[in-house]
Amino acid sequence: MDSDDSGPALTGRNILVTGAAGFIGSHLVRELRRSGERVTCLVRPGENISRIAGLGCRIHTGDLLEKSTLAGAVAGADCIFHLAAVMGGVAPETLFRVNCQGTKNLVEVCREQGVAPERFLFASSVTVMGPSGRNHLLNEDAPCRPLSAYGRSKLAAEEYLASAENTLPYTIIRLPVVYGPGSDGGMYIFFKLMSRGLQVNVGTLEATVCFVWDVVQGMIAAAGNPRTRGETYILGEEKTYQLGQIYQMIAAILGKRYITVPLPYFVLHALSFFVEIHSRLTRSIPIMTREELTMYLKNHYWGYDTRKASRDFGFQSRYPFAEGAGITIDWYRRNGYL
Repeated sequence: MDSDDSGPALTGRNILVTGAAGFIGSHLVRELRRSGERVTCLVRPGENISRIAGLGCRIHTGDLLEKSTLAGAVAGADCIFHLAAVMGGVAPETLFRVNCQGTKNLVEVCREQGVAPERFLFASSVTVMGPSGRNHLLNEDAPCRPLSAYGRSKLAAEEYLASAENTLPYTIIRLPVVYGPGSDGGMYIFFKLMSRGLQVNVGTLEATVCFVWDVVQGMIAAAGNPRTRGETYILGEEKTYQLGQIYQMIAAILGKRYITVPLPYFVLHALSFFVEIHSRLTRSIPIMTREELTMYLKNHYWGYDTRKASRDFGFQSRYPFAEGAGITIDWYRRNGYL
C-alpha cells in the first residue's frame, strides 16, 4: 500500500488472523506487519503459505474443525480476525461445518483456554442479505434473505456471534465483491477475458465492489474502535457499478479493443459444472459455481449502503474502481496472470 496510508488502529497487540494465507488475509497480515504488530497466522495443514512467507509472522498449523489444534493459535491473542472460510464448490454441509461450526469452535477454544481477546472480528458477506433490487441499496438493518448455501452458512455464524452462547466482544464485517492484487477468483475472470479482447455478455448485473486495500484498512479500523463492539458493517464503494462499466474501464486501462460474445445461461451453467469438477480435482477454489452463477444472473442488482461504517469509524473507500483496477492490472501483468 502507499506510504500515505494511515497506520492501523491497533497498536502493541498480539493478533491472530485465520485465513491468513488467502487473498484478503494475506493483505491484512502484510499491513499489520508493516505497522509492527505481532501476528499469528492460522493456516490449514498443507496450505500454500507463499503469500505470507518472509513477513515475520508466527505460523500455526491447525484446522477449525479440530479444536485440539486451535489452542496454540489463540494463546495470548488480544485481537482475532476470523477470515477463514469455505467459499463454494463443496457440499452445503461442508460450508456449514467450516463457516459456522468452525467459528463456534474458535470461540469455544478461547473460552476453554481462558483467552479473552478485546475484539473478535468476523469477515462475513453481503450474500447473507441477498440481492438489493434496482435503484435500492440495502443497509445493515435490512432483513437477511440469503439465496446461497454460502450466504446461509455465514448468516448462521453471524447469528451465533450475536447469541448468548458467544462470550467474546465481536464485530461483523460484511464484504461485497472484493478485488485487487493477488486475487485469482471472483472478478479475475473479467480481467482475463478483457486481456484477450473478449466481453462476455451475461445480461444486466450491477453490484457494490471494494478494493482489497480498502477492505484491510476498514477491518483494522473497525477492530480497534470501541464503538463497533457488537455491531455489523458493510464495506465497499459508495457507488455501484454495472458490469458493462467495469468491462469498459478494464479495457481502457489495458488499451484493448474487444468484441462482445453473448453466452446463454445454459452454456455458462455447463461451463461452471466443469469448473467445479476441475476445482475438486485440483483442490482449488472455483472461479464460479453453478449456484453462484444462477444467483447472480437471475438477480441482477447487488447494491449496499456503506454509510454506517463511515459514521462509526471513519471508513472511506479511497480507491475507486478505475484506480483499483489499474493497480490490479499492473500486479497481474508483473506476475504473469495476464
